[in-house]
Amino acid sequence: MRVAKLAFVMAVSCLLAAPALAQKAQDTLRVAINNPFNLLSTYDLPVDEGLVYSHEIYDYMLNYDEFNKKFVPGLAKSWKRIDDKTLEFELRDDVKFHNGDAFDADDVKATIDYVIDPKSKITFATSYNWVKEVEVMGPHTVRFHMVDAIATDLIQVAYRFQIYDGKLLSKMADRGDYGRLSPVGTGIYKVTQLDKNKGVIVERNDAYNVVPKEFKTARIKQIHGIPMPDRETQVAQILTGGVDLLRNVTPDTAKELAGKNNLTVSYVRTLNLMYMALDSMNLSGNKALSDPRVRQAIFMGIDRENLIKYIIPGGEVAEHIDADCFKATMACSYTTKPPAYDPEGAKKLLAEAGYPDGIDLNYVIYQPNEPIGIAIAGDLRKIGVRMSVQPTDIALYRRLQGDGKLQAWSILYPTGTYPDASAIFAVLFTGPAAKFYNDSVIDAQIQAGLREFDPEKRAAIYAKAFDRINEMHYHLPISSVPDVYVHTKDVKIAPDALSVGQRSVVDYAWN
Repeated sequence: MRVAKLAFVMAVSCLLAAPALAQKAQDTLRVAINNPFNLLSTYDLPVDEGLVYSHEIYDYMLNYDEFNKKFVPGLAKSWKRIDDKTLEFELRDDVKFHNGDAFDADDVKATIDYVIDPKSKITFATSYNWVKEVEVMGPHTVRFHMVDAIATDLIQVAYRFQIYDGKLLSKMADRGDYGRLSPVGTGIYKVTQLDKNKGVIVERNDAYNVVPKEFKTARIKQIHGIPMPDRETQVAQILTGGVDLLRNVTPDTAKELAGKNNLTVSYVRTLNLMYMALDSMNLSGNKALSDPRVRQAIFMGIDRENLIKYIIPGGEVAEHIDADCFKATMACSYTTKPPAYDPEGAKKLLAEAGYPDGIDLNYVIYQPNEPIGIAIAGDLRKIGVRMSVQPTDIALYRRLQGDGKLQAWSILYPTGTYPDASAIFAVLFTGPAAKFYNDSVIDAQIQAGLREFDPEKRAAIYAKAFDRINEMHYHLPISSVPDVYVHTKDVKIAPDALSVGQRSVVDYAWN
């Protein structure tokens, strides 16, 4: 029914549409917004589509070059470690906020004071409250004092803390309104409109001087994010020239739209992790999964290369991986690999484990990736694993996880939001996820890695954990999953989302 309705919308749109008029001449890119927002702040509203804009409105103290795995200056031009709990930053003295206010040390302190204040309603407070306090040492020098020694402090500074205008922030009765009433930063784009109904408009900051052009360039003068929660409306609008670009399009919709009304599809390389996990502790009542041989057989029955080649959208730009991390992930290291595809060997291993007739398995998968789950189920039927595929949203997945009712699952994890191995372990093997493995070896390596400041030694520590995951067949890493965009041929999408920082509006350009 969804396919039929989409086809109807497309047919009507094609009949009624005047020639699509892209906004290249006006140097304005119009992008459909799936989930409307009226606040731009990673602290107060960390939603995907808002983050796309806020990453370009505000700057960070540091940036991380994901290609070369090194830190590069941002608002801080240099930094040094005083001791394991203290970092000192020398700040730029030639940067101005969008409203003309000069940037200095007081802005850093005011921002961090707000974020770590227990009274502030920060969504993910633990991402920031490892900082005890910020000490102003001079007009352009600050020291970060940490609660405890933490080896990931620099990369957290590079990815967690966007800096506000402290002068504006201090005048607000509710500092949480900053991203709503005055989203002023030092970034490459500045906000000229922010309205939940009318959308967000950002304009290039021609005075931008924080990050070198080789890392960040605003190739389009103005970006207009237009609220359009209904996908069918988005389809109609892009067919009739109402918008120029759709983000995070389903593969089916992309195939339907490709080549119609001057439209094309782009697949952009990301650090979105696709993996399959199994309940090794028998929490869900599927006893077979507690046997490592059964878990190994299941993974041997999945043809990862075929999935990447034929099923994963944009598989030609996907990264092939053998652990739950990527080349761009800091401290990603391992020496083992998952078992190779071997359906005959998998059937023998199941029989050896006492399941010659196979097993039944419930498979929970993030709904947008359902076609991948169906393909995996098809592979596993060949070895006698009868898998029922259950598409789900994140909320239902969290409930099933909390209740211990997951048997097999795949939830797409955007590791690029903080590309460090410690974050991957924190999400996949600590907290609610830990009970499905209860592995003391992995736990020990996670804790040791957080205390090791030497990058090579920390990578070696985490390698033991990644190797353990492969050896015990807890996870099967499959690949990255590219982002899917539909856009007019006037629009150019950069083929790679890896850059200094994260995927952002500055990856868009005109052909």
